[in-house]
Amino acid sequence: MKPKILLVEDEPVLRSGIRLNLEDEGYEVEAFESADSFLAERESLLSGNSPYDLAILDMMLPGRLQGLELCRLIRSRWSMPILFLTARNKLEYKLDAFESGADDYITKPFELEELLARIRVRLRKHKIVDAFQIGSYRLDFNRDTAVHTLTAEEVRFTEKEIGILKLLLESRGRPVTRDEILDRVWGTAEFPTNRTIDNFIVKFRRIFEQDPAHPTLFITRHGRGYELAPEGEAEK
Repeated sequence: MKPKILLVEDEPVLRSGIRLNLEDEGYEVEAFESADSFLAERESLLSGNSPYDLAILDMMLPGRLQGLELCRLIRSRWSMPILFLTARNKLEYKLDAFESGADDYITKPFELEELLARIRVRLRKHKIVDAFQIGSYRLDFNRDTAVHTLTAEEVRFTEKEIGILKLLLESRGRPVTRDEILDRVWGTAEFPTNRTIDNFIVKFRRIFEQDPAHPTLFITRHGRGYELAPEGEAEK
């Protein structure tokens, strides 16, 4: 299956050129001139799993939403790599982009070879971290599933569940606070309660733990949050 790239760029000639070159390289591309036009056609997708493998966004866009706002919106829903392509080259803009959830930043004008190389690297890194082991289950984030290594039983996860699991895996071995989970997975558009987080952890324990009443993988650190035990180091 071809990797699918979301491209949001307001300059018609540049947008068309990038799209054609990416398609020549074997990528499938959906291109939009603004965040508003993307949302007008694809907003319903945000409630489900990402159909894209990577996003390329311009920072300065016409219409209601700018690139940074679109980046934050995408990051609050999906975990795919996000790359900014912009004429703004000052450090403050780059820091704003990374703070908003971007993974990479290229300033215009740019060389096509560099853009293609960065896309390959980001997709490769994203694919590497898309499979993990928790207990007896192997997680596949490309399919949003976990498969038992002995019985082949498959469990499918929602977008929010995948977001929490990825955050815990990224932070494996250290506690993650409820506020951090809420901020990373839900963002500022929704306001679930702390109890909502607790319910997700309870579900994970039912799936992954040998004895959910005495968890050794999804550990409560009182006053600090939840921690996923390092691989091969389940708590005794």
